[in-house]
Amino acid sequence: MSISPENCAILAEAIEQTCQTLFITDARGTIIYVNPAFERLTGYSREEALGRNASILKSGEHSADFYAAMWAALRAGKSWRGRLVNRRKDGSTYTDDQRICPVKGENGEIKYFLALRHDITREIQLEEQLAQSQKMESMGLLAGQISHDFNNLLTIIIGSMELISEDLKPGTVGHKLATEILRSSKESTNLIKQLLIFARKQDATPVVVSLNEPVKELKVLFDNLLGRNVSVAYSLADDLVKVKIEPEHFKQAVMNLAINARDAMNGSGAMLVRTYNAGPEGLPPSLPRGVYAVLEVGDTGPGIPKDVLPRMFEPFFTTKPKGKGTGLGLSTVYGIVTQNKGHIFAANSPRGGAVFTVYFPAILA
Repeated sequence: MSISPENCAILAEAIEQTCQTLFITDARGTIIYVNPAFERLTGYSREEALGRNASILKSGEHSADFYAAMWAALRAGKSWRGRLVNRRKDGSTYTDDQRICPVKGENGEIKYFLALRHDITREIQLEEQLAQSQKMESMGLLAGQISHDFNNLLTIIIGSMELISEDLKPGTVGHKLATEILRSSKESTNLIKQLLIFARKQDATPVVVSLNEPVKELKVLFDNLLGRNVSVAYSLADDLVKVKIEPEHFKQAVMNLAINARDAMNGSGAMLVRTYNAGPEGLPPSLPRGVYAVLEVGDTGPGIPKDVLPRMFEPFFTTKPKGKGTGLGLSTVYGIVTQNKGHIFAANSPRGGAVFTVYFPAILA
C-alpha cells in the first residue's frame, strides 16, 4: 500500500519533532538518517553522524558476545530490544532502552535498520539511589540498636573496672590490666558515638547559618590536621544561601572528609573546598526540586574504584590496611548530613581524584 505525499509529509514532521531518539542505518550499519532528538542526546550533529558507522556510539561497557548476539538476531530478520550503554560525543555515557527493527525490501532482503531509543539514564539513577537509601536506612536501624545495647554493656564494664582498680595496688599486674581494660572500654565508647551519629540517634540543636562560617573556622585546624604536603584551596560563594544545621556536627563531617582526602592522596596532594548555590535545575535526580547550599570537597588522589563507590558510606567498610582505620569516618559523615536533612554524593571528578558533594536545603524565609 502506497502512502500519499500528504501522509509522507505528516510522518516526516512527526519523526523530526518526536522526543524519541531515532536513526536509520543501511544493512552494513552506516548511519543514513538521524532525527533532532538523536543530535540532542548524543552531541553529534546530523552532518557529523551521517555516513559514519553506528559503532561511534559504542561505550565499551558490553562484551563482544553481547553485540554478536544482537547482530545475529537482526541479520536473521528479527527485531531486537534491550538496554544499551552508549557514549556521547563528549565521552559521557547514557543508557538506552532500545528497539532495532530490520526494514525489508520487496524480495525480503534487509535494506535498512531502524533504531528507536529511549534514554532511561535518569530512571536507573533513581532506582539505584532508592535502593542505596533503603539499604543505608536498614543499616542505620541495625547500627542504632546494636549501639544502644553495646553502650549499656560498656557502662557496666567501665563502672565495674573503676571500682576494681581502686582496690588494686598501683604497679601490680592486676592494676595494669584493669587500667588497660578501662582505656580500651573508653575508646570503644567513641566508636559507639560514631555509630549513633550514622544511625542519626545523636541529639542535635540546628541553627540557621551560612556553610561558609564553620568552613572558615576549620581553616586553621586543617593546616595542622592535614600536614605540610597537602595544600588546601578555598572557593566560597559570597552569596551563599543559609541553611539550618548543627554547626559542630557539620564541622566534624568536613574534617572527616578532609582526612579521607588526605589518606586517599597518601598525605601529599591538593584539596579544594567549594561552596555554591544550586537549583532548582541541574540537581541530582533524587533531590526534591528547590534551592540548596552546596559543599564540595575534592582531592587529587587516584579516585574511587567502581566496585567501591556504592559502599563508600557503609559503616566498617574500609579499603585501608588492617589496623589503619575503623571504616566509620565516611559513615559518620553520612549520618551527620542526613540528620541535618542533607544529601551527600561521592563521585570521581573528570579532572581526576574523588569529589564529595553535600546538599543542604536553603532557608529562604
